[in-house]
Amino acid sequence: MRTIIARFLLISSAIFVATGCAFESGGNDGGQKPDGKTDGSGDQDTQYPPGPYGAEYLDTVENFIVDECICTGSTAVGRGMKMERFLGAKAVLVTVHAGWCTYCKQQAATMEDGLWQKYKDQGLQMLLISFQDEQGSSDRQKLLDYCCKNKADFHMTFTQSIDPNAAVTDQFFRPTEAGTPLNMLLDRRMRIRYKVEGVIPQSYILEGNIEGLLSED
Repeated sequence: MRTIIARFLLISSAIFVATGCAFESGGNDGGQKPDGKTDGSGDQDTQYPPGPYGAEYLDTVENFIVDECICTGSTAVGRGMKMERFLGAKAVLVTVHAGWCTYCKQQAATMEDGLWQKYKDQGLQMLLISFQDEQGSSDRQKLLDYCCKNKADFHMTFTQSIDPNAAVTDQFFRPTEAGTPLNMLLDRRMRIRYKVEGVIPQSYILEGNIEGLLSED
């Protein structure tokens, strides 16, 4: 029965919009795109799905680049990472947060145990992207420091990255119009199968969509 419900949720999913956290762009405050380097950890035997790419339901997302947060001791550094890193996963949850967003903090506190530990062995990958820190700064180093602090505070072991001022990810949501947080679920072909912005998804809906993708052949 749970699988039937999960499949129904996937079939009926669309793009949901609600009132959430919004930010005002900081102009040139570190909002440049990453340098395009990759860490080479993607599946080299798998080609990234070809375009056209888009940001709507059932569109394939482009092989965009964000800076992965590498946290070693007191040092926070960034390393360019492409979405191809997640090729081969049955489902990929992409979540975009800001440090000052109350909804984002509430969700961050539950992601490790509620989602990652529950589904990682079944084929789920997760990527949390931060675009501003708690003070609203998008300075790259400050954002990397915040990312590592966030990772430690919530004991996160899944992939985290930064996207200053949402320069890359703003194509998927409305960061200036109370569209934060963004939660976007991709299938193994990097197609958007579920997307909601501005609120924390109800757990049974998000988990149902995840389980539906994990159960697909």
